[in-house]
Amino acid sequence: MLCFIAGFMFNIGILIVLYFKVRREKSYLSSIVKSVLFSLFISFLPVICFSFIPELIASYRIIDAVYTSWFILYFPISFAYLIASNQLYDIGLVLRRFGFACLLALVPSGVFTAIFAFLFQNLADEKQTLFVFAGSVAMISFVLYSVEYFTTRLEAFLFPRKFRLRTALKKISKNLGVISSFRELKDIVLVDIVQTLEVMGGAIVFQYDHDTEIIAEGDIDADEIKQLLQTSALSEHPLYTCIEIHRHEQYTSYLVITRNKANTLLGKEEIQWLHLITSYLEVSLENVHLIRKLTARMQLLASQLPNEQSAQDIQWFRKVMFELQEEERLRIAADLHDTTMQDLFFLKRRFISLLDKYAMNKEDKEHLNNIVNFVEMINNSLRQSCFELNPFLLKEIGLIETVRSYLDKEAYHAPFVLKFKEERASAIEAKDLTTKKHIFRVIQELLNNAKKHSHASKVTFTMTVADHAFVLTYEDDGVGFKSTEARRMEIGSSGMGVEQMKGRVLHLNGQLELDSREGAGTKLVVTIPIRETMSL
Repeated sequence: MLCFIAGFMFNIGILIVLYFKVRREKSYLSSIVKSVLFSLFISFLPVICFSFIPELIASYRIIDAVYTSWFILYFPISFAYLIASNQLYDIGLVLRRFGFACLLALVPSGVFTAIFAFLFQNLADEKQTLFVFAGSVAMISFVLYSVEYFTTRLEAFLFPRKFRLRTALKKISKNLGVISSFRELKDIVLVDIVQTLEVMGGAIVFQYDHDTEIIAEGDIDADEIKQLLQTSALSEHPLYTCIEIHRHEQYTSYLVITRNKANTLLGKEEIQWLHLITSYLEVSLENVHLIRKLTARMQLLASQLPNEQSAQDIQWFRKVMFELQEEERLRIAADLHDTTMQDLFFLKRRFISLLDKYAMNKEDKEHLNNIVNFVEMINNSLRQSCFELNPFLLKEIGLIETVRSYLDKEAYHAPFVLKFKEERASAIEAKDLTTKKHIFRVIQELLNNAKKHSHASKVTFTMTVADHAFVLTYEDDGVGFKSTEARRMEIGSSGMGVEQMKGRVLHLNGQLELDSREGAGTKLVVTIPIRETMSL
């Protein structure tokens, strides 16, 4: 009796603690805890307070337990109500599943009982035969009902491949909602697909009317994929599995997977899994395409907004666009520095340790030294890319020296003679870091456009100060173009174009003058006031 009371108090204590944790939540758990706690009090408090405790203390009962124990029936009745109302458990689903299992069990049980009755017709009576039939139905029904539960619990052990595919599908579908760029599409989706299927490589292909864009991961030949797609031979190729994701009026997208690492094609289960993945990808790819298209239009709109004086009410838009671009550049630069460059640094150290640790012949040593030099060259290239993304020297040595250092390095690789002149332009250093960063971005884009489009033999950048204004002049002797047909940024390109550079200059309350004729080179003059203090 004492143990019964102690057990009751222990259960009540646990329920009270749980109730105070969830009492403010309007959730399923809080209502269930409240119902169970209430039914426990109603069911057992009368028999404990009026029968058990008085008997333990004074050896008599206030009310006989024969009467107070009737309250205990409230406990199973309350649970029956919760089950019947589907608050505690979906009893309808359980009954339907168990009923279906019983129907499936009738045929094998009937066959088994008939065989039993035939073999032991002289020994078994009707009761034994009925018992065998009923027992067979019950056992087979229980096994059929339980098989789904045990299969789910033991899936990782019994069906590891299926379990891995299902887990990967959950992970990919969960991450699809955060995808907003092709880089994230590769890092979040394509990498998981390649690793899950254990294939050599995979690619997501966008086929436009006049171009093809491929996002590849692993060992896959992007050029070969492009050629096969142009000849419509990709879907029947023996080395690739090609699934169409989405057909849009502007593009058609495909998911292309190579053979697995055992050099065999994907199985039926894996193909079905890929079709399920592509059904999720369809919406995400459409969103990414729309985001890229919208971003391009927003950048173009930002460049075409009026100047500061006539558009103070919408100037915030241009500012936000440029800030978002800088944040993305900083993030990419940080990722490169913290991941790829660190990996290359440790790789170089391991190669050097091999050179110091082992005795090698001259040919092997020279070959390993070449590898070390190649790794160092890649590291230097990435370091330069990080600098272009995040020109930290602007803060340390100023705009003029940063531009001089940048152009000196670019001169080694440029397909033309690159010169830089500076004439009493130090007044620009008094400007804030944001202004100098905008000017540096304009110089970067001018140089990139010169490499891609100018076909010049000589390019010159000049910085001067005249009439209280900073003047940046760009000149080349290239093919030029019509000023009214200034190249604009296309979706997916890396350049800003003349209109985008103009947007930066207008943001600084400056002016941009372009003088270009076909076959007569290009001259671009950027003028930015120095005396004004701009709010950026």
